[in-house]
Amino acid sequence: MLATIGDLELKDEYALLPHNAVLADVAKALSPVKNTAALVRGGKGRGIGGIVKVQMLLQALSTGHDPTRTKASEIMGTNLMRLRLDMPVGMALKKIAERNPDAVLVLNEENRFVGYLSAEDYRSIKHQFRATVAERYIPQTIGEAVDLRDEFRFLSTRDSLEKAALALRRPSVQFVLAQNRKKGIEGVLSVQHLLAEFATGSNPAKEQIRKHMRTNLLRLSLNTPVQVAIEAIEERRPDGVLVLNTDRTFVGFLSPDDYRKLTGYGEAKVENDGTIDSLVALLQNRMAGGHDGPVVWTHAGSELLIHNQDITAKIDGHTLLVFVPVECDQTELQIVTLRYYLGNEQQMERMAVADSVVDAPDIITKHWGLILQESVWNVVLMWIDADTPAGKVATGFAMGGDGKLRTKAGGMNELEEVVA
Repeated sequence: MLATIGDLELKDEYALLPHNAVLADVAKALSPVKNTAALVRGGKGRGIGGIVKVQMLLQALSTGHDPTRTKASEIMGTNLMRLRLDMPVGMALKKIAERNPDAVLVLNEENRFVGYLSAEDYRSIKHQFRATVAERYIPQTIGEAVDLRDEFRFLSTRDSLEKAALALRRPSVQFVLAQNRKKGIEGVLSVQHLLAEFATGSNPAKEQIRKHMRTNLLRLSLNTPVQVAIEAIEERRPDGVLVLNTDRTFVGFLSPDDYRKLTGYGEAKVENDGTIDSLVALLQNRMAGGHDGPVVWTHAGSELLIHNQDITAKIDGHTLLVFVPVECDQTELQIVTLRYYLGNEQQMERMAVADSVVDAPDIITKHWGLILQESVWNVVLMWIDADTPAGKVATGFAMGGDGKLRTKAGGMNELEEVVA
């Protein structure tokens, strides 16, 4: 089973160049078909500083850069992500999707470079990971949950309804996205909307799309969490949902079928009655995937028994402490203590500081510390968001001096909606 980055068979699809390499050196390094990228070292032994891919090189050469004088460092991408061999694959996929790096470098446990995760490797990982965990895999984001199809066509807002009807004549096309040359996508017309206009006697040759298009558009990032997306759509009731990449470029249109698929991955309503007891109940349920428990977690050949029904929590000042009873073959029953500083009422941000020191034997913290820390925090964040009115999330939170949670409620769009 594909569990960690270390389980991957990384291919040597790259060349390693010195920091003073020029574009001609890059071209030579990328000449072998197997090489898809050149990794460029930083100066003064600072490790790898950037990456040049074939497309980046061709772009530079097409704009007049002298291949014998221009250094690779002048055009290389420097948004590098470094992942360790022992990182769980699911966690790695999530971080890559969030960061959208120019390159992913793989390090060993001594933080030394051991490989490059190419685009092909990444696609292979996603395929293998989803195949091996199909029974328990739950998509976390829009990008993971739906396969956006080309069920639309682009037209100008000044085009006629006749042209829109022509575009929508094919069964595979259900929507027209109306664009303004300067402002981008401004509206949407569906087959049903267009038929309704024609039913009123509108002349399709004379009427422009801009007069009849629907303009209540919601823009969501591709990495918007599924539940956040569902609640944002329920709150806004948009005429259309545009899905954008992390760099705010258009990716696709979320059709009604896509939305129905999203709702299938939605979560059951989370209860927060203002007491720590409701958090404990949620942790006991979610840490066991809704089962009674106890449950066994597996990772990289290691197994951990979670006594989920005995999980407890308490507030100490502005810090939340969660106690998770666990045991493995090498230990008896142990209590893993996780600490999260939630901030005070003067801060009210949507972030917490997790204590890097996890109270547990080394054999448990080495394999399970980070996994437990992140898993528990995801549940805590659900509980915090449930403290806000329906359709809202906690754009900020803190633990009050009286030991009670404080939240600052805001719309989904304050967190995830982006401007095209």
